[in-house]
Amino acid sequence: MLIKELFTGDVTRDIPPVVYFHEQSPASVAAEVSEYIVTGGYPEGHPSRRRVPSGIHDEYVRLLETISRELQKPGGPELPNAWISGFYGSGKSSFAKLLGLALDGMALPDGRSLAEAWLARNTSPRAAELKAAWQKLRTQIDPVAVIFDVGTVARDGEHLHSAALRKVQERLGYCPTNSIVADYELTLERDGLWRQFEEVADRSLGTPWSEARKEHRAADRFSLVMHHMFRDEYPEPTSWFDSRAGGRTRTESPEEVMAAIRDMLGFRRPDATLFLIIDEVSQYVISSQDRYDRLRAFATALGSGLKGKAWLLALGQQQLDDQADQPFAIWVRDRFPSQLRVHLAATNIRDVVHKRLLQKTPAATRQLTDLFERHRAD
Repeated sequence: MLIKELFTGDVTRDIPPVVYFHEQSPASVAAEVSEYIVTGGYPEGHPSRRRVPSGIHDEYVRLLETISRELQKPGGPELPNAWISGFYGSGKSSFAKLLGLALDGMALPDGRSLAEAWLARNTSPRAAELKAAWQKLRTQIDPVAVIFDVGTVARDGEHLHSAALRKVQERLGYCPTNSIVADYELTLERDGLWRQFEEVADRSLGTPWSEARKEHRAADRFSLVMHHMFRDEYPEPTSWFDSRAGGRTRTESPEEVMAAIRDMLGFRRPDATLFLIIDEVSQYVISSQDRYDRLRAFATALGSGLKGKAWLLALGQQQLDDQADQPFAIWVRDRFPSQLRVHLAATNIRDVVHKRLLQKTPAATRQLTDLFERHRAD
């Protein structure tokens, strides 16, 4: 037997060193979840529990159960914000990304849901706990999720809440190629003019707006429809576009973004609960007092304005505990309740490496055990 034949997995396979939030195609996520290791889940008295008292299984269960309890509060949760922290390599990005895409209902190429494949990766002794926590939460809500890395998505140093608004617009079917058009689509909905707009778009463009909005020339196409709808205000086909030329940077306050998200959900997904899952939050805001002031304001606005219809799950390396001495952690921790904080300790890394890379087949385990017993003295 060759050494490579001892292992459960192909030791020559390519394993990406990090998890990228922007890689969200079903094929890439299927490969990612097939490698996912759920650590922890050891019962009391198990020898491994002392080494990994709170692994990935335990943190998933605690987070999902806490969200379920918060949703049951009269009037909804005050601060529906979770903080997910961990050192580099601890698995926090995979933890949040797979949870978010499972909440969003992603289907994999083999026909399974991501949620099914993700839960199946949990082989811990207490795996049934995670399934129960997941099923309980899913009976309470109809989730939709937006998952992104703010450092990659943000434009020209914009605030986190502005980047979040653009990603929510894309997810809910607003124009993905031009944020100004997306903003105005919501304006038409608020004014009760959306159905008229769609009818005029069908006639003037010769194609449904649901298709035209995806084009790189969506702003030109939108301007033509506005010209047909409001000829006095926009006398030329390019008048609407020209009146907004150069407008790219958002100046909305966190409260205005919350109101936009509230209204977009009301128009497009009235029964849904939104999960905003944002990677690299602390790295993005930590260097700017203004940025983490706005983060605090946005976290507050989501709670007061949406009452649990929108959740913010923010990721960062800093642990927001009472011993935190960094100005950033001290300033924002009161917006992320202690019961909604997840921390993945470095103790998880050993189990991930052993199970992902070094796990042996049953036959190889028996053979190696026998060899070891026979040659233990050597």
